[in-house]
Amino acid sequence: MSSHTRLTTLIVAGITVVLAAAIALTTLALSRPKEASRPDPVAATVPVALKAEGLPKDFSIGVVLTLGQSGEPGSEYNRAAQGAIVAAQRFAQGGAAVALSAQNDRGTEDGARAAVRALAEQGASGVIVATAGAQARAAAKTAEELGLPVILPYAEPSDPAQATWTTGPSGASVAAGLRTALDGKNRVLLVGDGGEVPASVGISQTLNLDGFDDVTGLAQEAAIQTGAQLRPPAEDAPAGAGSTRVAEPADAVVVSAATPQRLARLVQALQSRDVSVPVVIPDGATAPAFASTLAELDGAASGQLVSVAPAGGDATALQQDAQGRGMSAFLSAVRLASGDPKVQNLTGDAPFSADAWAADARSHDAVVALVRAAASAGSGEPSKVGAALRAMSFGPGDGLAGPELDFSRSAALTAEAIPVYASPQDLGLRPPDEAAPRLVWVPAPANP
Repeated sequence: MSSHTRLTTLIVAGITVVLAAAIALTTLALSRPKEASRPDPVAATVPVALKAEGLPKDFSIGVVLTLGQSGEPGSEYNRAAQGAIVAAQRFAQGGAAVALSAQNDRGTEDGARAAVRALAEQGASGVIVATAGAQARAAAKTAEELGLPVILPYAEPSDPAQATWTTGPSGASVAAGLRTALDGKNRVLLVGDGGEVPASVGISQTLNLDGFDDVTGLAQEAAIQTGAQLRPPAEDAPAGAGSTRVAEPADAVVVSAATPQRLARLVQALQSRDVSVPVVIPDGATAPAFASTLAELDGAASGQLVSVAPAGGDATALQQDAQGRGMSAFLSAVRLASGDPKVQNLTGDAPFSADAWAADARSHDAVVALVRAAASAGSGEPSKVGAALRAMSFGPGDGLAGPELDFSRSAALTAEAIPVYASPQDLGLRPPDEAAPRLVWVPAPANP
């Protein structure tokens, strides 16, 4: 089969999948507030192939990753960052070559500095820091010192320079979204394992893992405090004493942990003790590592789980608006890239298809932004790319899959974080993968 015939077949198959998914998703019945109609300047469809006239030859973007298979902080975004591959493939289809070069920061600040320096020596026009924590901030600072424009999709830089941007939600936005998720809850229990929770959130009681022998003991006490379990009588209680229920049980649980993997362990433990109140997770739950770890532990992706994120997940492809069409085009590109065995992941050691279930819009949109800036500048010189990007903003019509981005400010994301709800529904918008976890975040819980 020729490459043209294969591409045509994949596109037809993709359209069929989308139509089937749209029919299936009528059962999901997401509750969305009605919005007033407004002009929509984006075409009825957003093309999969993206053009970038004026993009210089040999244009390259560096990507900093934290590699590891043991839950190293920052490594939770390795699979999400494969969205960068999707963007490069879309531009290739439109006739613009975009080279991606990845460097491992080894999970350390020194490693992050070395990774950025290596990318600068390779001639990268800009850098995407696809990790989090201290090493992400170190990478951003080094890029600033070297004059490289840098985008952080998953972290906030400290004291960002003019050519440093984050495209994730701000801490203030996450705190506001968390308060919305807990609206009406008066007795909030915090269950923690090294994570942080915004100070503005009212917490009535805190249970930390370091105060228990193991996660099972922590989950049992959380179940008692929420009324899901009775407290057994004390060892020195009088004969015949029965189990008791707490007088004022918690009406919600906030779960926080240092990594998504540890977060998933806490959530699964709470589920195993039948905790039935809303379990709200302010950070880490939307990372692919949370979904995969929860699935490995046989945890459930139910509407009881609530996280906080901007509305930019797969479910937005179902919306009849510009953002919906942008996300739909992105997911079509994910399917096309997954169907081509020649397309490799960022590190070139595995096919892209292995990570297609997790490739996200944030890393994709970071590539789109840097490419658009270089094309506008007509140069791959880092200072010119950064200067051009600083005067630009983008939306679905420019090829974004997620919310609009305004690079005239260091916090480029224009959308606010909102409560999102876990669902095991297979939307059918990504390539079939039996090994992929079944968890998607939707902006409203499904009706019972």
